Amino acid sequence: MRPFQDNADMATALHPQTQLTLGFDGQPLPARYGFPLKIRIPTKPGYKNPKHVRAIQITNIYPGGYWENQGYNWFGGS
Repeated sequence: MRPFQDNADMATALHPQTQLTLGFDGQPLPARYGFPLKIRIPTKPGYKNPKHVRAIQITNIYPGGYWENQGYNWFGGS
């Protein structure tokens, strides 16, 4: 799998509907759903809901991201 980087602003990360999903139906999250971790952000479009997350970094600088480097809006959604 090729490395992928995405980002979210702090308000989005702390939104009450944002989820860090580790399991499904009482079992570890299956690979088809994003094992080992899927981030679900209902207030953002699908490209801002990464699967197969292996690390999370919190920073005060804007690090860029895969889709943003392709020309997509970094703040997509509401």
